[in-house]
Amino acid sequence: MLLATAEAVRSSELAWNDTLVLTDADRSLPSGRLQDQPTGTEVSVRDAAQEMIAISDNTATDLLIRRLGRERIEAAFASVGGEGNTPWLTTKDFFTLGWGDSAVFAQWSDADDAGRRRILESLDAAPLSVDAASVTSPAWNSGVDWFATPATVAAAHRALLDTGDETVRAILSKNPGIGADLDRTLLPHLGFKGGSAPGVLAASWSGETVEGERVTVVIQLRGDDPAAITGAQRDVFGLGADALRLAAEGPGQR
Repeated sequence: MLLATAEAVRSSELAWNDTLVLTDADRSLPSGRLQDQPTGTEVSVRDAAQEMIAISDNTATDLLIRRLGRERIEAAFASVGGEGNTPWLTTKDFFTLGWGDSAVFAQWSDADDAGRRRILESLDAAPLSVDAASVTSPAWNSGVDWFATPATVAAAHRALLDTGDETVRAILSKNPGIGADLDRTLLPHLGFKGGSAPGVLAASWSGETVEGERVTVVIQLRGDDPAAITGAQRDVFGLGADALRLAAEGPGQR
């Protein structure tokens, strides 16, 4: 998502200070804050992207998807070696297919690419009808999620740094994902993106040492027991800090 946004800015099809306007049909479930704001709330592309990365604001993410279009995001994902995830889901689509009307999911499962796109267009036009309290069981094991290998996630981090866009770097580093567990003098620049859903936890970091060497760490968990995945969160971030430290202290690019 951020890569697609940065590419649109680089090609002058979009600007970081362009305005996005919240509609009722854009509202998704938390995490985030934008879903609680009044209809008509305006947010810049820059701020929406920052909220998407820093706090996983789902509604901000969907505003960007609407502005960019699914196809641009699919192309950006493919450019870093990503496969599948077409058509690209909004977070509202994710909640609707994963925990909404089972008849809609059945139609989705049976449809080809064109049929799935038509289904998503109809979902886009209506407000979300799923309650947060129902989002408890895994949906990834039925094929509803965004799927990427660690190598693809690492490639996305590299591509973002390769843009040379200082706004991109600032957005990535707004929430470094690591607190006192890591001596930040080792990595003056540290970008982070995390994500979770029932049965899924993902965390990825891209850093640069004082010498300009890059360090990338990606950790992904998935399972059928959401409580077990949630319970492992502290260990995941501890491992992330340890891996970043070891990579930053070692010679050569990681």
